[in-house]
Amino acid sequence: MFKNKKKIEKNKQKTKQSFIILKKLLPYMRPYKNRLIMALISMSIVSLLTGILAYIVKPLINDIFVSKSFEELILIPLLVIAIFIAKGIFYYMEAYYTGYVGQNIIKNIRNDVYKSIVNLPVTKLNKIPTGVFIARITYDVNLIQHTVSNALSAIAKDILTIIVLLAVIFYMDFYLAIAVFILFPIAIIPVSLLGKKTRKTSIDTQNEMGNITKFLDETISNLRIVKAYNMQKFEIGRFKKLSDRLYRFLIRMTKIKGITVPFVELVGGIAVSSIIFLGGLQVIKYGYSPGSFFSFLTAILLLYEPVKSLSRLNNNLQEGIAASSRVFEIMEDNFEDISKGENLPKNIERLQIKNLYFSYNKENGFDLKNINLDAEKGKIIAIVGRSGAGKSTLSMLIPGFYKPNEGEILINGKNINLYSLKEIRDNISYVSQQVSLFNESVKFNIAYGASFENKNINNNIDKENINKHNSSEYNGDNSDMIINAAKLAYAHNFVINLPEGYDTLVDESGLRLSGGEKQRILMARAFLKNAPILILDEATASLDNESERHIQEALLNLCRDKIAIVIAHRLSTVKKADNIYVMENGEIVEQGNHEELIEIDGIYKNLLIKQMQ
Repeated sequence: MFKNKKKIEKNKQKTKQSFIILKKLLPYMRPYKNRLIMALISMSIVSLLTGILAYIVKPLINDIFVSKSFEELILIPLLVIAIFIAKGIFYYMEAYYTGYVGQNIIKNIRNDVYKSIVNLPVTKLNKIPTGVFIARITYDVNLIQHTVSNALSAIAKDILTIIVLLAVIFYMDFYLAIAVFILFPIAIIPVSLLGKKTRKTSIDTQNEMGNITKFLDETISNLRIVKAYNMQKFEIGRFKKLSDRLYRFLIRMTKIKGITVPFVELVGGIAVSSIIFLGGLQVIKYGYSPGSFFSFLTAILLLYEPVKSLSRLNNNLQEGIAASSRVFEIMEDNFEDISKGENLPKNIERLQIKNLYFSYNKENGFDLKNINLDAEKGKIIAIVGRSGAGKSTLSMLIPGFYKPNEGEILINGKNINLYSLKEIRDNISYVSQQVSLFNESVKFNIAYGASFENKNINNNIDKENINKHNSSEYNGDNSDMIINAAKLAYAHNFVINLPEGYDTLVDESGLRLSGGEKQRILMARAFLKNAPILILDEATASLDNESERHIQEALLNLCRDKIAIVIAHRLSTVKKADNIYVMENGEIVEQGNHEELIEIDGIYKNLLIKQMQ
């Protein structure tokens, strides 16, 4: 008994969750209520005409085939044609309006899902594989689309048709209609149980689809590594296992769907057979007119299709509810509010880090410990150290990708937590060691994130171009600003030699370009943004010596009125920095300029000697 109570409680929770999810879909429908009303009117007329078709069978049989009335023979066929023409017109209207509303609902949900993903904090993004996000915005949203499209049409149209036909049935023969309802619970209970199985299987299927999407995202983007290590058979085997698991869930779903329709048809067949027997008995023994019986039977047969459609809809609803719960879970997650906070001062003179501690996972201890750093406008600050020392982690705290556990980061003596993230990131040109290029033109990649207002790159700007273009939506010709930024990053010479120059399309992940060329495009992007704070995280790691020397010269010129933080593994990059911080195991262990650190005869000098060997 306790087990049954637990099961009942679980079913109540699922039903409650279904209503909650359906309630969340309602705001997406409200903007289209007028079209929904038009769709409802069209559905009502189609349902009414279906009922009329069932009813006119009575005069068709009695007046034409029994009474042999020539007038009815002319009138009834014309009436049937008129009904089908009207039904076709309103059916088209219903299909158009429900399709319009359904597609707009899905478009808005898809847009909101993407917006939610983009606004998730980095800490959350790191925990969820990219493939899962892709599965949510494609597979899950497509399931919702399928459900909404069917539900908008079927729930209203089929229910209205059932109501109209039931009215005809009860009008024609009340007692015979009661017999029909005796069989209804027999069909409803098993269909409900099948719906619960459908929902569970749908959730499992979506999980497996997310795993496959994640796997494809990882392996296809790293196919060169797969081939380099001859791991093709291994990856094919891994994919086959995932594909087999998905296949098993899909087959289970196919079986559930496959058994639902035959079962409903069997119940329908039993019902029709029973009605034929009872109705035929009334005609033979009690003088019931053939026209009335066939009209009743026609209504029953017409009733069968919307009932069957609603039984199929239950499976679709369960799939859609399962998909919706996963989609809304992302949409309701804590997002990053980048607008909350104060504006930064116009003149940023100083950036300080005081007594900072940070950990990705507190159980494993602190990744950064007691960090103190001081960067002033017009000076280049360098952070160096071995791989894994914590340099990149420190660089990601400044733009607010992560929050320190202890200590503070100050801009002009004020904690950056008081400023809005938008303001902070607007005022930082950040070049990560991870290459981030879009499958767009070179021009697009350089201009990405830049505002084309108040730029002063190399004091050589086409003022008319500034007024023509704005923000990252820039799609004009090769402006002087983009070219100047490319020249500063020592990228212009190789870009003009590409097939279409600055309009050349960069393949996915910049595969057409060498590592050094990709890094120079990223440098050009940072130079074009021209923000008062410049952070370069291993931005010159893939450059040849000549390119590195040129960029060092550009940095010296560009950073005269900026706060520049250069993170580097190669010490040749930071020799001319005003202050160098040496990190080891998440701590700053040495500090000074190049000459001072050589005199200390510590970690910095040892690293320099090893790199010179």
